[in-house]
Amino acid sequence: MRTTRTLKQVGRGRLRHAQVVLAGLALALVFAVASCGQKEKPSEPRVPREVEVPLYLKDTVGELARFAGRESLAVQGYGFVTGLDGTGTKVIPPGVRQQILDMMRRHKIENPEEVISSPDNAVVLVTGLLTPGIARGEVFDIEVRALPTTETTSLEGGYLLECDLARVMSARGVEERSEILAIGRGSIFVSPFTAEDKSKLTSDPRVGRVLAGGKCAKMRHFRLALLTPSVRTADQIVRLINARFKGAAKGTEDPGRVDLEVPPEFEEEKEHFLDLIGALYLRETPDARDQRVNLLIDRLKEGKDMDRVAVCLEAFGPMVVPHLRLLTKHPSAAVRFYVGRTLANLQDAQAVSLLEPVALDNKSEFQELAVESMGRLRSGVGLGVLSRALNAKSARVRVAAWQAMARLAPRTFISRVFPDKFSLSLVSTTGEPFVYVSRTLRPEVAIFGDVSIRPPALVETRRVTATAAAGVEEITLITRWHDKDYCVKAPLEVKGFIQWLAAPMDLDKKPEPQGLDLGYSDVVGLLNELGRKKALTAPVVLQPLKFRIGGDRPVARPIGESEETIETAPLPPPPGTKKEP
Repeated sequence: MRTTRTLKQVGRGRLRHAQVVLAGLALALVFAVASCGQKEKPSEPRVPREVEVPLYLKDTVGELARFAGRESLAVQGYGFVTGLDGTGTKVIPPGVRQQILDMMRRHKIENPEEVISSPDNAVVLVTGLLTPGIARGEVFDIEVRALPTTETTSLEGGYLLECDLARVMSARGVEERSEILAIGRGSIFVSPFTAEDKSKLTSDPRVGRVLAGGKCAKMRHFRLALLTPSVRTADQIVRLINARFKGAAKGTEDPGRVDLEVPPEFEEEKEHFLDLIGALYLRETPDARDQRVNLLIDRLKEGKDMDRVAVCLEAFGPMVVPHLRLLTKHPSAAVRFYVGRTLANLQDAQAVSLLEPVALDNKSEFQELAVESMGRLRSGVGLGVLSRALNAKSARVRVAAWQAMARLAPRTFISRVFPDKFSLSLVSTTGEPFVYVSRTLRPEVAIFGDVSIRPPALVETRRVTATAAAGVEEITLITRWHDKDYCVKAPLEVKGFIQWLAAPMDLDKKPEPQGLDLGYSDVVGLLNELGRKKALTAPVVLQPLKFRIGGDRPVARPIGESEETIETAPLPPPPGTKKEP
């Protein structure tokens, strides 16, 4: 009986507990239904106070967000090189062989089995880096390297057939089914220079590069990552960016992410575009914007953080032009330069009057930057100044002037393109002559002024010999191809000398070769040897490579006193850090 009462008490307790739970659920359901009719308010933007920035960067995009997608992406794949002079290999690892055959069939190469078995061909590993923000169709340099298990001795004179490049997975090579991100093809450049000693031909002939040989197949977007995710802040940032750069920003479902697309005019200056995005001012009232512009103008006049302050001013767009024009008579040469450069970036013609004296001043630390800025005036209003800068003392300033003019008015210079090899340009100048040679992206040679070979001369590279006795007016060029010597006589003038080196033989039309059909690395190697032996009337100037200092934007190495072994010169101070005159 006691047991029966106990069971009844337990039953009644469970019933009361269930009734309480049901009542709680019903009450929660009532509140949920009531709240459905109310629209959710967007979260208020919150400024992460732990981020310390200078006063002139307060309330900017760069204070609230950080850039993502600024890392380079490694790609690689196997490729097939043709056109070698018996320096390739017939031995190919079985797994690689099948991949190469599949690739050749995909690209519709006839008789792949026969082609792959010739010693005039080689299998190579192709690698490259997709730079941050690279656009679909944009080109980049790729490296080709003979497989270590093959008998290939040299890639000189070779041509890389079209190959696929996929993403490199960490420590595991290419993923079996990874997406194809780029393709590679083109003539192989085996550099005659090494980082330790550019005076000797000691580079590895089994390793080369194809300048601008990679082509991106899929755009890599930059992204903004908000430090404090907020729908309202993300929408405001998208609106401000698109107001300054049409269609450059797009919101996502993620309130902490904004996708960016680099406008075409910034394709070669992506870092500068990101700097401008980071400097965009978030406050939109006219009074607030005027106050910020005045603050930046005062900071610029003080000569502090001039490069970053100028970027912040440029980020405001054309509205800042009237404020900048008030500084055109400022006593500081540095202030006038930064004002001129900012006006040029904003396509204001008054930049010419400010940049002209700097671009033509051989003693100015801003000379090269002024020439580059003049080249950004798309209207061509600065072409007259650029033409005079071709006669500057500095070879690098003259190269910058030529490149700017060639971009704005390509018919200004006589040029010839040797298909799948390089381009040759002739630049008329009253300055000291020299021969310019590029080392990255576009393979090109530019002859500034009149440059000739000085006999007697005898130079040799791996694939060509050049000889000229004293008192002669021609130089003899000899190359060997498939155990047969080919010989031509070229003028001592470097222009004609290069043309005879690179022109096709045309043996099917004439009994004697009309050129030696040599590639870019052969031409550059021979020019380097002639210069090293003092057999040229002018120096060979190498393209200055760019590098980064502490995460800042790329900085070019300065020009040395000898007009350019460039890379051995000391680093320059950042512009604007010297004492003002």
